[in-house]
Amino acid sequence: MKKMFFFALAAAGMLTACSNEDTLGGNGEQNVSEQQIRLGVASSKVQTRGTGTVGGMTDAENVWAGQTLWVYMLQKGSMNLALYKAPAAGGVATPDVEVFNNKEFKAPNTADKTKSGLATTADGTIAYYPVSGNYDFWGYRVDDAAVGGKPVVKTVNDKGDEVDADKATKRVVDIKIDGSQDIMAGKAAPSAKEVTDLGNYKEKFYSAYAARKGVQPNITFNHLLTRFTFEVRAGSKATAGLPTNGNTDAVKVTGVSVDSKTTGTLTVAYTGETKAAADLLTFTGDASALTLKQRDENAVDNNEALVALKPVSLTWTDENAAMGDVLKIGEALLVAPGEKEYPLTIALSQDVLQKVGEAKVTMPLEQKATIKMDGTKTFEPGKSYKVTITVYGLEDIRVTATLVPWADGGSIDIDDDRDPNNGKYTEPTVTPAP
Repeated sequence: MKKMFFFALAAAGMLTACSNEDTLGGNGEQNVSEQQIRLGVASSKVQTRGTGTVGGMTDAENVWAGQTLWVYMLQKGSMNLALYKAPAAGGVATPDVEVFNNKEFKAPNTADKTKSGLATTADGTIAYYPVSGNYDFWGYRVDDAAVGGKPVVKTVNDKGDEVDADKATKRVVDIKIDGSQDIMAGKAAPSAKEVTDLGNYKEKFYSAYAARKGVQPNITFNHLLTRFTFEVRAGSKATAGLPTNGNTDAVKVTGVSVDSKTTGTLTVAYTGETKAAADLLTFTGDASALTLKQRDENAVDNNEALVALKPVSLTWTDENAAMGDVLKIGEALLVAPGEKEYPLTIALSQDVLQKVGEAKVTMPLEQKATIKMDGTKTFEPGKSYKVTITVYGLEDIRVTATLVPWADGGSIDIDDDRDPNNGKYTEPTVTPAP
């Protein structure tokens, strides 16, 4: 579930070339050409405007579809932006240029069918490393969950107060989820081989020097929400509309919703020790219902907005089965992690006959349940859980009338001439049971 896939990103920001005569800080090399930034990214398997889940749980599903990613290039160990210092032109100083300041990137398209390939900046520009200095690369994805539209990132201290970048310990963005967005974040970290390739000079990550040695940053994007996928099945044959032409038709599942917190703050970059996924996204406020959607049947790829769920009719094809057929429903719901249980509501409808000789009418139904974790465990970020719902519909009431026969109570003989005051009672003859 947590295997990674990679692709390289051609970095953004076409910047003014620096002089080949400049000395590169710390490595003693001169007369070197500029080094283009090629940024790789990795994404945990299973990870939505909401465009649904990014990637999937199998290699065949786990491909990019042109999703939007946002990238920062910061001075190493700080929240300060990386600046490209262009040389003076004709004795006139030129202003510093920010390299990646919340820069928008696009992942490879669905047609590429790749989990390892080149992506481009949204505006098609290219960037180069400053001639000196070492840098951190951070990336995140929020789909359309950013409050206000385009992500607005704030620099804050540990108390959450907004401060200047040189005093900040974090960069954060406010989000509001609706169950269809896959929230992801990560930081580039060198592999053991890359460390060896640079002679164990860890401080050379990432830089023009490292690029000349063939070492480029690769951001691992971790999924920060909990993912629920859903299956439904009929709990009785009547729920699946059997017998055919009976008083009830098959139950239709018309909606699924899960209660979850929705308002949160995403940390997209930070100083200090590496943080766990659970610490990067925090939620506040009360829970509200998140509604399951599905992919558009006419969508060209998995980067198009999800649409409303179409009703799913329950079926039962195996006469000897104890339950009906298991049917996948919707795309997925991505909810705030860290809870032990989530209230679940299943909206249903069933066409039923209310009066002989009349047409069937549609009756709305509702089934409530709870998605629970065993013991003291909580649902974790970056993990996908399959929820199978057994559905029961309306069962028509059939009253059977059984007629009990009269029992023989015996006979009474009354003869006034013979005995005018008393009758003679004869016990009934009891036939022994065979």
